[in-house]
Amino acid sequence: MVPHIIYSIIFVMLFFFTIFPTSEMESVGLTVNQLCTHYLSAETDFVLYHLKATSVKLLIHSSLPIIYVIFIWVMAWLNPDEIVMQESASFYAETAWNMFCSGSGTLLLVAMLTVFYWATDGWSNHPIAKQLQLMTTPDLPDWRSVANNINDEYRRDTKISIRSNAISTLVVTESWIIKTNMYVHNIVSQNEAHLCAYKIDIKEVITDTLESAEFVNILVKPLVTRVKPFIIRINISHIRELRDRLQRPMLVMPSVQFRNLTERFVDAFKEEVALNPTFASTHVAEDGDCCLACLQVQPDVKIVKYCLDIDARGAILPESERCQPCGCRPLWCVGCLATWFASQQRRADRDTWLSKKTTCPMCRARFCVRDVCYLENRVPVQQQTQE
Repeated sequence: MVPHIIYSIIFVMLFFFTIFPTSEMESVGLTVNQLCTHYLSAETDFVLYHLKATSVKLLIHSSLPIIYVIFIWVMAWLNPDEIVMQESASFYAETAWNMFCSGSGTLLLVAMLTVFYWATDGWSNHPIAKQLQLMTTPDLPDWRSVANNINDEYRRDTKISIRSNAISTLVVTESWIIKTNMYVHNIVSQNEAHLCAYKIDIKEVITDTLESAEFVNILVKPLVTRVKPFIIRINISHIRELRDRLQRPMLVMPSVQFRNLTERFVDAFKEEVALNPTFASTHVAEDGDCCLACLQVQPDVKIVKYCLDIDARGAILPESERCQPCGCRPLWCVGCLATWFASQQRRADRDTWLSKKTTCPMCRARFCVRDVCYLENRVPVQQQTQE
């Protein structure tokens, strides 16, 4: 049974990565789209490209089970001692294998008939073509006219293409919003759609380091009932780019806040500073005394060495890593100091920024978040309430 298990694991992995290719597979061209480039034609003919691409994917994905069956048969013929087929198999195992073989062949046959049906009458029966038929207008009387309009706009530099995941991409042209999927695409005219950002998800993503990324979920609701609503999910870093391409303003629910990494860190930094002791400053702020960075508000924090010179394990830090006294008078507001703190850190260490150190923008004294204290007369209202 060991060879059976090994071959099964290999084919399950092959099946999975064929459907959900990794970035490494894409970089070397081991994807369905790249391997079938000559048949799919240029992607500038956007609609025809995806008509063919969805058909090829359906055939390839449907053929994988029967390929596995043929492979097992060939290996059983080449190595009869290692792979024992039906002689020693139980009745239930034999029945299950025969059903799997029959189902694999039937699946491929159904897929071939489906693709043949899609391709008849110049691809008019394809789900994408039927979707485009719902978009017809007096100026665009049939689905081919709609397809030509999409192709023309796709060739322009005004379009944007945002990849959502391994099988889905969001394409926004001057007049169209298109979400590409595995086999069926969602297409709607910008003039006939409302967009509503309703939720933000935080997901761990694996790059060179394990990082967290924010994704915004947007409901696209067509004004016409013949087109079904759909959801697009993109990285929050692309939200400004998307908004710039939309003809209608996007509705944002109150629970959704578009904040970048630095803005989120500033909030966390303020929460930590609020836990520190306050500093009784003898400096009297004048009316024109503003934060040197933003010039909008008066300074409300000072760097005062309060931290212990020990690491997370309790060991004493060497002199070169210890925080230092800062002799500067209050010069910064907490938001600007937090922004400066974030700008001095490596992005790869984003999950541990609060435990890092940086230097005073003025005197270069080393400090950490535990050394940042609110001035006694400038404590935020939220902290006063908590106390």
